[in-house]
Amino acid sequence: MIQRIQTVLLFLAFASSLACFFFPVASFWGELYTIKLGALGIEEQFAYEAEWPNTIMMTVVMGLVGLLAFMTIFIYRRRPTQMKLIRFTMLLNIIYLAIIFFYYVPELEILTATTADYINEAGIYLSIVPLIFLLLALRFIRRDEKLVKAADRLR
Repeated sequence: MIQRIQTVLLFLAFASSLACFFFPVASFWGELYTIKLGALGIEEQFAYEAEWPNTIMMTVVMGLVGLLAFMTIFIYRRRPTQMKLIRFTMLLNIIYLAIIFFYYVPELEILTATTADYINEAGIYLSIVPLIFLLLALRFIRRDEKLVKAADRLR
């Protein structure tokens, strides 16, 4: 049933993971430069001579989060499989956040000798939103599964 609440939540998880590609996650401010880290790469304003780390890992992981959230919508008849896919997508989202905080940000802090600014960037908040929507969708799918099992016992 496509019209269930978890379908809306999964679509919102897909949309918010897609929005992560358009907003930077962190920014690094210096006297002569501004560097923004996003899911699609590193954008620099003003010249700063450095070899930036490759951000393909961030792009692939967030792309998989969005793709799996969208694909999960259409396997509504197999709720156990849907729950497994949602758990895997949640794990990928956590991996995405870990990649940001434990690999890219420390690497850029070393290269720029500044600290990261997360507060002013919408991308860091948008990275957490799919996780919340996936968690809520998992909760509603579990509720449906319990309802179906209870109806089977009554037969």
